Amino acid sequence: MELITSLAWLAACLLLAMTARCLFHFRRLRFVDGAFTIHMGLGMAFVFAAVWFVCSVTGLAFNSLSAYLGIFFFLTLSLLYRYKKGYFNIDKAAGEDRSLGLERKRFLLGFFLFAALFLLAVFVKGYKPLIDHQTEQYMDFGFMNAMYRQQKLPFEDLWSLGSRVNYYYLGQALSVLMCRLSFVSPDHGYNYMLCTIFAALTLAVFSLVTAFLASFEGMKKGIPVFGGTVSALLSSCGGNGHFILYGIFKQIYRKHILHDGDYSYWFPSSTLFIGYDPETLDKAKHEFPSYTLVLGDLHAHVLNMLFTIPLLAVVLDHVLDDDGEGKGRYLSSNIIIMGILLGLFRGVNFWDFPIYFVVCGAVILFSDLRKYGCRPGTILSVLVKGLIIYLIGTVLMLPFTRAYISPASGIHICDRHSPIMKLIIIWFPFFISSICVLVYLFGRMPDKKDQTGILSVIAITLCGLGLILLPEIVYVKDIYGDEYERYNTMFKLTFQAFILLSVITGAGAGLLMNEEKRAWRIWSWILTGLSVMLIAYMPLSVNAWFGNVLRTELRQGIRATSFMEDDPSYDDVRDAVRILKEDGRRRLHIIEEAGNSYSPENRLSVFAGAVTVSGWYVHEWVWRNDPDDVGKRHEEVRRFYESGDRDYCRDMADKYDLDYIYVGNKVREKYAVAYEGFVWLGETVWENPGEGWMLIKVGK
Repeated sequence: MELITSLAWLAACLLLAMTARCLFHFRRLRFVDGAFTIHMGLGMAFVFAAVWFVCSVTGLAFNSLSAYLGIFFFLTLSLLYRYKKGYFNIDKAAGEDRSLGLERKRFLLGFFLFAALFLLAVFVKGYKPLIDHQTEQYMDFGFMNAMYRQQKLPFEDLWSLGSRVNYYYLGQALSVLMCRLSFVSPDHGYNYMLCTIFAALTLAVFSLVTAFLASFEGMKKGIPVFGGTVSALLSSCGGNGHFILYGIFKQIYRKHILHDGDYSYWFPSSTLFIGYDPETLDKAKHEFPSYTLVLGDLHAHVLNMLFTIPLLAVVLDHVLDDDGEGKGRYLSSNIIIMGILLGLFRGVNFWDFPIYFVVCGAVILFSDLRKYGCRPGTILSVLVKGLIIYLIGTVLMLPFTRAYISPASGIHICDRHSPIMKLIIIWFPFFISSICVLVYLFGRMPDKKDQTGILSVIAITLCGLGLILLPEIVYVKDIYGDEYERYNTMFKLTFQAFILLSVITGAGAGLLMNEEKRAWRIWSWILTGLSVMLIAYMPLSVNAWFGNVLRTELRQGIRATSFMEDDPSYDDVRDAVRILKEDGRRRLHIIEEAGNSYSPENRLSVFAGAVTVSGWYVHEWVWRNDPDDVGKRHEEVRRFYESGDRDYCRDMADKYDLDYIYVGNKVREKYAVAYEGFVWLGETVWENPGEGWMLIKVGK
């Protein structure tokens, strides 16, 4: 079964990549893997944006039919375009085949490389496929199940019955689209999507950096692959400087010099250094991709990595296309695609929208100033391009932004700051690489060669460093105050800083290695050595989280809910989930315990895709910025279970149009259940009298 679903998922990835390849070709960048993974990300963006927009506006079902109609639309569009351009002329087609034959072979190679990385990740993930309530996996998986069941966008919030979800949910919706294209359920699709992100990030960064380095004049053979490999492994497998000092050197010192056998490095420590070691009143987080991918969160900032690297590829291809007409080409395919991708960022992970809008703007500004001179017309041209990109994204996201209410309440000046030494410990490998790259590139500027590429690297480097420094100056205020006021801001900004500076580190290592001067090559090896130490984070964290992956008898398989079959703590909910999944109605309203965030509560709604009256308290408070309404619903649920008042329970069932009433372990732990108030409301379709568990189908 796992092999079949894995192959079906890979087939969907290939189909999306081929769809994008039919629609868009890079003009200047040439990729050793045929840009397979970058085209796959673009294909996901094109098809998903179209399907999501149409389903959101018209109310059409968000299912396999709509997904394949989206692909059919883009393939038809491509055929019409090719017919108009004369690509079906036999002589022209033959010439195209000769010129693109190598690229097609590379594209196929890219698919096999992606498949190998994907299957490797599937193998490792199979040692711990479960959905963990201690992180936000319940939310991510619940979103997917709710959308998969309801087949409606926007969907009804599974933890706030009667309300539309007020969160950037498009990344989970993309995951459901992939499930629909591959005919795989979210039980498998959740973990397949995580494995897809790992493989896509690794190969897309490799492809981008390799192609970018190859665009430099006089680049020696093999150097682009070297730089691309460093960046790829660093971005998807690397840790931060905390790991080098505490996970490598301190561990060697404690274990092999002091012979302290009790010391071990716990891999999440790399993300919780500021404010936790030692504990202070300034809690912050500095997460990075490898940590999140190992942990298994299919959250907004993780899902958007599918699009961030393709966006960088598109903007770099745009600025490198130095044909003298770039200043006036305001509606080129690259500009339109930037608008689509940045628009999607608003609904996938809103934080990435301003981050990458600035990154793209900086790259375009630096390159256009070099091409057309520092004069008002150039600045105006860049502003017009930025406006067009902004408008495309704004129009695309109207169905989302019109209904979304941001819980943030403005930007504020920081009154707390990270200790300088802690910032240095965390970021010193990237500070070293950034300084090396900037010194080297500024030294190359007078040569007048490859200046567009040089300025692009400078722009990305400065943006990466800025994302590290910005949380020390300002923060976005949300419901988390006091000691956690900088937590989300630092988390979201430095996550992207890690990716950008990983790209820069490999690119810099390649540029320095290409130089004749020995001093530059020595610095290249220093950057490579630091990168190798950082990459060691992945095997350590995999071993800590998944166990010994060489012991195949311990592997559980890729299905995210397989743990429920043998875990006795799920005896109370297993059959209830099965019954609700067998109920053919798209939307089911249930009542279960009003749960707390980061707890194993609200399991029935999460695993069955049903909608409950009120769920994870803090999350609903954050999404709606209204603790009073969430608290009121929690109190209503408590009264329903504890009052024993038949009239009140009947009114609640009518008010929320309940389909099922559930009593399980978590309900009984939370409330003094008075069964007489609600058992008469319908038919008991499942129960365990000895434990007091039951599922009641409400009579209408």
